[in-house]
Amino acid sequence: MTTKQEQDTRDDLIATQNMIVDQREANAQMVRATIRAQELTELAELAEARAEATTNELRESEERYRTLFDLAPAAVYSCDASGVIQKFNRHAAALWGREPALEDVDERFCGSFKMFRTDDGSFMPHDQCPMAEVLAGRTSEVRDAEVIIGRPDGSRVTVVVNIRPLKNGRGEVTGAINCFYDITERKRAEDQVADSLNRERDLAEFRELFIGVVGHDLRNPLGSIIMSAATLLRRSRLDDQDAETAARIIRSSQRISRMVTQLLDLTRARLGGGLPIERTPTDLRDVFGNVVAEFEATIQLRVEGDVTGMWDQDRLARVLSNLVGNAIEYAAAGTPVIVEAHTDGPEVVVEVSNRGAPIPAEVLPFIFEPFRRSQPDKKSAAGNLGLGLYIAHQIVLAHGGTLDAHCADGTTRFVMRLPREVA
Repeated sequence: MTTKQEQDTRDDLIATQNMIVDQREANAQMVRATIRAQELTELAELAEARAEATTNELRESEERYRTLFDLAPAAVYSCDASGVIQKFNRHAAALWGREPALEDVDERFCGSFKMFRTDDGSFMPHDQCPMAEVLAGRTSEVRDAEVIIGRPDGSRVTVVVNIRPLKNGRGEVTGAINCFYDITERKRAEDQVADSLNRERDLAEFRELFIGVVGHDLRNPLGSIIMSAATLLRRSRLDDQDAETAARIIRSSQRISRMVTQLLDLTRARLGGGLPIERTPTDLRDVFGNVVAEFEATIQLRVEGDVTGMWDQDRLARVLSNLVGNAIEYAAAGTPVIVEAHTDGPEVVVEVSNRGAPIPAEVLPFIFEPFRRSQPDKKSAAGNLGLGLYIAHQIVLAHGGTLDAHCADGTTRFVMRLPREVA
């Protein structure tokens, strides 16, 4: 049987054990609390570091934005939702010609002194400008719109504006930013080009009208003169002097007629996009025979092979007549003009040559331009406008061929190459 002393000892031992367990639990709780406190401290320090890093990043980002805003090559400014100007860079102030007071409720939508519309030059109130349209929601954004800015000194500049709204997380417009740049010089250049084109168009129309009048209205009276003179020649009652006078009238009228034809061809070539041609089966032998018969000069004709093709016979007769006439005019006295033709694969080659003074080297590159002459210092035959070679060149080009001039060893040679078929 357990005595009371033994029971008390046992109770004391249990109490001591319980106290030790409680102490251990208290110690464990204290350790856990200490660890948690340390963890919270570390988390707080980490959060503080992150917050500081975020703040620094935001500060750096803001600094970069401010630097870009100030140094941007274009003019930039921003407004709040009510249109009050919040920021602007130096380029904006330079284009405005003034510096508005920031966040001034009287400075709204734009810092310019005045604005004008580009279509009709009318005055544009600030509350009708593109920035006001965007902030009012009447326009979602503005791309490449043109506005005229009036400065306090009275000068004006034309600018292109691009405006985007600024929105918060709920999609509400909190303001807008405008990026614009000066196009005054470009507009001035465009206006000068337009004026120049209009003047050229007016001049071309005048030339066409003038040449048309000369070409068409002169042909009828010329025809009457030639027919009347020919009728007089057919009468046997004219004495020799009157007959010579009538013949001279015919020759002069024919020269004028040729000049009129050249002027019409010039008009078609320069203003009409080239000379029209009508292709038919053509034998150059027939063309050569007709052309040679026109001239009272020594012409040596040499033709080899098949010289037929699909060409405009009348136009090619003009080419050969112009080339032969030019060769006769500049040939040395007593020397013949040589006309040669031969085949070269799908082409026919025609050469017209003469002996005499060569075409000057400075003239040769421009020999086929209008109003140019082979020998600028030589007095021209009557009725020569310096259009013959130009028109000949245009006719050959219209056939898809080439016409070149060469001078060597005292011989001037014009070489024409004609494709037999249409390319």
